[in-house]
Amino acid sequence: VPSPSLRGLSGPRRGDLQVVANKKVPRKVEVILQEDVKQVGVRGAIANVAAGFYRNYLLPNGLAQPVTETVLSQIKAEEAKVDAKKKSLKGRAETIARALEVAKNFIIKKEAKDETIYGSVGMSEVRDAIKKQTGLDVDESCIDLPSIKALGTFEVVAKMHPEVQATFNVVVQKA
Repeated sequence: VPSPSLRGLSGPRRGDLQVVANKKVPRKVEVILQEDVKQVGVRGAIANVAAGFYRNYLLPNGLAQPVTETVLSQIKAEEAKVDAKKKSLKGRAETIARALEVAKNFIIKKEAKDETIYGSVGMSEVRDAIKKQTGLDVDESCIDLPSIKALGTFEVVAKMHPEVQATFNVVVQKA
């Protein structure tokens, strides 16, 4: 048995622990959320979360993945695809709005006594008149139809897209 003064020079003995590196474990991890997580963020957001929270909850449940170059490029490609879809929807809405404003007046014939019509002009009648004159099928939720219960000309607004709207007239005539 070597003397106690030489023990440190001869190297570690079997059973002794040897410290190789004394590094701190990162406390926070940067992740991209795959789903909405309460009090952390929404889907697609980049968040800094505790390493244990990520390791023990987010990763096993498939709610997040670590930020890497490939994941970031996938997110950018997905955002580009969504932007292209939004642009195409806006372009289609502008085309329909232009067609409605060019046609301007849509004529609907109703049975009437004096200036009052029997019943009222409904959404289906306005949609049919638009389809008959322009060939376009406009969604009911886009058209803001006022209450029409008399003969005359009425202004109608169609909100085709949050940034695109068209104004046209519905002309109610005696049949």
